[in-house]
Amino acid sequence: MLLRYSVCLGDVLDLVCEKYKEKVDSGQARCSHPVEYCRFRSACMIHFIERDNKREQRLRELEKNDEQAEV
Repeated sequence: MLLRYSVCLGDVLDLVCEKYKEKVDSGQARCSHPVEYCRFRSACMIHFIERDNKREQRLRELEKNDEQAEV
């Protein structure tokens, strides 16, 4: 299994990096070695959650900029 996790209170997942065996909180999901090759990346929940969080942040910033431009 490439990803091990346990569900905690509030639907927060404790994710484990399979390459380095490091625990990562899903709320702060971030790859600690993003430029290094990782054979697990194509199935890595940390990678996918980080990508989704970045996308959501960009959308919030765009919405904020649009609201400021309308004023």
